[in-house]
Amino acid sequence: MTTASNEDIRARLRTDRAALGAYVSDASIFRRVPRAVLEPRTRAEIRAGVRIAQEEGWPITVRGGGTSVAGNGIGEGLIIDTSRHFNRILEIDPEARTARIEPGVVCDALREAAAPHGLTYGPDPSTHSRCTVGGMIANNACGSHSLAWGTAADNVVELTVMRADGELVTLKRGGTSDPELDRALLRLRDENLALLRTTLGRFPRQVSGYGLHHLLPENGFDTAKAFAGSEGTLGIIVEAVVQLVPVPEATALAVLAFPTVFDAAAAAPLTRRNGVVTSEGMGGDLLDVLRISQGRDAGDILPGGVGDPRPAGGWLYCETTGETAEDARMRAEELVAEFDSHPQHRTVDAVIVSDPVEMRKLWRIRESAAGLVTRLPDGGEAWPNWEDSAVPPEQLADYLRDLYALLDEHGLRGIPFGHFGEGCVHIRISFELGTEDGLDVFRAFMSDAAATVAAHGGSLSGEHGDGRARSALLPHMYPPEALAAFAAFKTAFDPDCALNPGVLVDPDAVDVGIRPAPGQRSKEFVPVHALSRDRGSLVNAVNRCVGVGACRSDEGAMCPSFQITRDEVHSTRGRARILSEMFRGDLHPEGTGSEDVKDALDLCLSCRACASECPVNVDMATYKSEFLHQHYAGRRRPMAHYSMGWLPLTSRVLHLIPGAARAVNALLSIRPVEKAVMRLGGVDASRSMIRFSPRSFQSLSKSRRFRAEQQPTGSTSTSEQRVSRGTVVLWPDSFTNHLDANVAADAHAVLTALGYDVIVPRGFLCCGLTWHSTGQLARTQQVLARTLKSLDAWIDGRTPVVVLEPSCASMLTEEAPELLAADPRSHRLAAQVVTLGDVVARHVDDADWPFGELPIPALSQVHCHERSRRGHGGTGTTLARLGVAESQIETGCCGLAGNWGFEPGHADLSRSLAERELLPRIRELDGEAVVLADGYSCRTQIREGLADGARGADQKQGLHLAQLLRRALGTR
Repeated sequence: MTTASNEDIRARLRTDRAALGAYVSDASIFRRVPRAVLEPRTRAEIRAGVRIAQEEGWPITVRGGGTSVAGNGIGEGLIIDTSRHFNRILEIDPEARTARIEPGVVCDALREAAAPHGLTYGPDPSTHSRCTVGGMIANNACGSHSLAWGTAADNVVELTVMRADGELVTLKRGGTSDPELDRALLRLRDENLALLRTTLGRFPRQVSGYGLHHLLPENGFDTAKAFAGSEGTLGIIVEAVVQLVPVPEATALAVLAFPTVFDAAAAAPLTRRNGVVTSEGMGGDLLDVLRISQGRDAGDILPGGVGDPRPAGGWLYCETTGETAEDARMRAEELVAEFDSHPQHRTVDAVIVSDPVEMRKLWRIRESAAGLVTRLPDGGEAWPNWEDSAVPPEQLADYLRDLYALLDEHGLRGIPFGHFGEGCVHIRISFELGTEDGLDVFRAFMSDAAATVAAHGGSLSGEHGDGRARSALLPHMYPPEALAAFAAFKTAFDPDCALNPGVLVDPDAVDVGIRPAPGQRSKEFVPVHALSRDRGSLVNAVNRCVGVGACRSDEGAMCPSFQITRDEVHSTRGRARILSEMFRGDLHPEGTGSEDVKDALDLCLSCRACASECPVNVDMATYKSEFLHQHYAGRRRPMAHYSMGWLPLTSRVLHLIPGAARAVNALLSIRPVEKAVMRLGGVDASRSMIRFSPRSFQSLSKSRRFRAEQQPTGSTSTSEQRVSRGTVVLWPDSFTNHLDANVAADAHAVLTALGYDVIVPRGFLCCGLTWHSTGQLARTQQVLARTLKSLDAWIDGRTPVVVLEPSCASMLTEEAPELLAADPRSHRLAAQVVTLGDVVARHVDDADWPFGELPIPALSQVHCHERSRRGHGGTGTTLARLGVAESQIETGCCGLAGNWGFEPGHADLSRSLAERELLPRIRELDGEAVVLADGYSCRTQIREGLADGARGADQKQGLHLAQLLRRALGTR
């Protein structure tokens, strides 16, 4: 093994306050401020980090994706994060059905690598898109398919582990590579044979404590499996060999709906049978939370939902397998038929799906539960800690009833879900952790819950480990002899207790270092936004982030900057943690004046992907605006905040002076002048300066010539008879009004052709977007108030207001009502805002449809704000009616993100984001294909990205839907 010097590694230790703040917590309620963070690339660097920790007297905590709900991925010493660099898949052996990996490999990455061989990695917790396999082994994670494939421990073949002294040891069935360690473990086993056989391993989800039963002779003295679930307290995994399993030939999903969650729990053991690989349960309140989070129709694909004549209160997800699709579906149908007429466990409804897309939609509801249930239906907070208790499956219904009774006794609420077929229950509970009285209730409940699960023969933890959440409660479950055996096991590996102290052996009390505890609000300020979902508190809003880490996934559009940098600080979760630390005031005593916090937020693009893709709708764009508003109060802002933030007003002034826009464009076409202007404006001179339309759309729309040109191709005169469909207001947003007036002109023609009387409001109207994104919130309010006054005649709650720029539509529908909450006009206007696609889609079945066919392919860059607000449906319907074959960019934000991509220091990351998918796919398009991009920023990014003369660049500039529809008018 190569070496790494202490000096080199010391230089790479992250000790800045932003990094420390990002790592203070995982997905638990606990907080520990580390001394340093190391992101190693090799074993040698891990060994050097261990040496430094020894020299400094720091404890060591190893961390993967940081998705642990038990607090076992945090510590007060050195954090070794394997996820960023130490994450190679070293070998896939299809014949042996094994994979050899480094611990930072993400679960889904391993599954994707194994897929070409017809194999997969069996354990699949709901965080499979971002949790690491090393972390799964350390916490003995299981997932929904554990009925078929067991726990992480069951799938371990061999581990190479670094001990606290830096020495390596190999663990596997039959012993270890260290004879002295073998002797200690054999002695421990032989002295406790009866205890290990009767107390441990009683049912599959008994994972509390150490898995010492794997050391028994009948279990092959399997030291690797015994190490699994040790939560980083014994050694650092540097390499793992894990078992792979064959992917089922075919699957189907039966979702069974029961009257109550207790009925679902009672039925779950009966679903444990050959060919059924999951038996996942949910409680009924989850649907209410889902709708609050994701919209009215969310979850309606579940059987027995709201409005169903026989509404359900609990569900089981039962995935069936077979050699053919027919076999899998037949098993699902047999299951549904059995419970449809079961004398004791009858369902109220059921659904069977075998289409992978439909199955994924249903599974997303279950997998989102861990984040969703951190908010109760009334908006109250709920927290993990009594998180994944488990009982023998046949005890589950009775245990759940007792758990609900215990919640009632302590005045608490929670929504259960979990692996019902194996007796494991996840629940988030409405603890009031921010008050001393609330902490008293928390402590009492935790003790009573531990006694309750023990009374049912259960386990404090059914996966994910005990951590700081429940280790201190192990005496409720295990006799003193078992606890002594655990301590001896810890000593054999880590005699100096350097690895993750406070967990399992000599544990911290359950109330030590709770993150949302009293004192978290010492630096809280009154936000400008109403934050109506969070009771007017930005601390409450930040506390939405429970840490499930969906922002660290490559699965969706969140979080763009993290997907490039892979830096925890640049994840939505990392930023939320840093803001939380700012409010606490320990790491950042200067509060909102902190430069570290500002820098941590700097790479947030305000794309709002988190507002929809985060299970609890963390809205980092809003939090960033609030921070910037406070940070720059009474101090000079960056020049870009003035040049870009005030662009709507300066553009208007420019267009009020006849010929000024043309003159400015002519000057800016001279590259040295353009560069000088950009430097003066404080924007990145490596980009191209924007250009202004010769005339504003408002000015253009007043001309007689414009009116004449609005008649559709084929009209006989401007007075041609047509059916009037009423009036619409065409919003003159600053981008289409001043920078791309042709788009607005085309939209006007399209709406006119549909039969609408189009009103173009006069005067200065603006949604305030550019002021909002730069944190100039007082000015944003003033601009919006003036806009509402100017538009007052049309704010009637009925007249459609067509907004062409997606970011402006988002501002008017989401931000304006929060910034001007007391003005009822802001709420009425929000209800009136529609997209052009929505308006056109209303007429796809009309006999007088004015558009011709456009049987061409189109690649859509759906604007990130449109995507986050789920607003592309009308456009998709319209394109389908035109005959356009649409495909979409899946990675979200184009990377320019309005003013963000022009600010100094952002250009390289901005271009990297465009090169993830957008620009490569455009370059591959054939000649007739078009690129649709309704966002002005998106079209700008595409134009700049293709300006290097790449093939097809001239033909593949981004088009607004209005431009494509105007073209379709000409084909009629």
